[in-house]
Amino acid sequence: MSESHASQSNSHHVRRNFLCHVLEGGFYMGGTAFLAPESVMPKMVQTLGGLPWVIAVMPVLLPAAFACAGLFIAPLVERLHRFKPWVLGFGLLQRLPYLITGLILMFAKKMDESWLLPLVVLTPVMSGLIGGVTVVAWMEMVTRMVPEKVRAAGWSARYIMQAVIAVGAGTVIHQVLTYIPGRLGYAWLHLAAFALLFVSWLAQLPMKEQPGHPVAPRPSIPYTEYLRELPALFRQQRHLKKLVFARFFGNGFLMLVSFLTIHALQVTGHPEADEGSFVTWQAIGTVLGSLLAGYVGYRSGGKVLLQSSRVVCMALCLWVGYNETFSGFTVAYFALGFGLFLDRVGDLTLAAELCPAERRSTLQAILGFFNVFSLLLATTISGQVYRITQSFHAVAWLAAGCAVISMLLLARIPEPRNQKRR
Repeated sequence: MSESHASQSNSHHVRRNFLCHVLEGGFYMGGTAFLAPESVMPKMVQTLGGLPWVIAVMPVLLPAAFACAGLFIAPLVERLHRFKPWVLGFGLLQRLPYLITGLILMFAKKMDESWLLPLVVLTPVMSGLIGGVTVVAWMEMVTRMVPEKVRAAGWSARYIMQAVIAVGAGTVIHQVLTYIPGRLGYAWLHLAAFALLFVSWLAQLPMKEQPGHPVAPRPSIPYTEYLRELPALFRQQRHLKKLVFARFFGNGFLMLVSFLTIHALQVTGHPEADEGSFVTWQAIGTVLGSLLAGYVGYRSGGKVLLQSSRVVCMALCLWVGYNETFSGFTVAYFALGFGLFLDRVGDLTLAAELCPAERRSTLQAILGFFNVFSLLLATTISGQVYRITQSFHAVAWLAAGCAVISMLLLARIPEPRNQKRR
């Protein structure tokens, strides 16, 4: 009877943790939709006088900053017995930059206009750097709390919830930038983002860590010794090395999207407020892409999702190179949301399953460290191509070529689920 009671209690905790995991991610990413890095932020930076390379890196500043601290924090995380206090403490701090920036934009009306661009750019950087202290522990906590087979469904459900919120965010962005343009409008968008980010933090409070995890904390070793063992550890993971390069060349979406909103508004002659429509259609694509990703990821794993996203990327690059209508660009943003979240669900699923459980925190941190350079290098290259050629079409062809290379690299990575079945 006691074993049956313990089993029922454990099942209850798994369901509650899964639900909280979905709500946390849905509200967090839904909050960032008010400052959508793929559409709102690049145009905001251009409006504030940002250079092409600054515009190019805006979609990746937050994830790149997230990945910076992981490698330095991983040895501390591997010694933790409980992850939730760490995640809650630093998770609250990482959300505060959006509140601070919103209040400064709202009330510091006498501030020199030249400070607006650095302030807007540094907000996701500061949030990401603090989030990088959180993310390794958060990823380990979630990986232990959510069973392997339903992880893809969990990522998918988070992205679906984000997309539903983003549909409303698109309407809000349109209204705010139409009736409250400029600094005050951006202030309200930052405050709206913080409100949902704080709700996402509250959603983690009911999560419960179970005792007796199968992976024991690692003993403390000097940090220099920890760093010396990293190259040998990573060399042993031959498939992770392929994934690093597949990720780099798989950044075609981000190469393209940095200039897509600017190109679309220039070609169609529509006002800046109409970028809210792009956010809405991207969110609809995210819903359908995440639904498909959850179903396919549950049955087949993450690799096929990554390969499918590369096909969508190539099709998108061809479409935006020749389209000249506003409705055609809304279709492009639908495809962007669809393909981008096939990529994200697939990447999270495949990376978690390729890493051995006993060193998962460190290997995830190494992958994140390499991803910083992948994101910044890929978008910087696209920014330089755009600066030199002044051609959006050149960026589109570059992104399509990278997607082809990424597909070839992914073909050489086995699906972990198939290996386990054998």
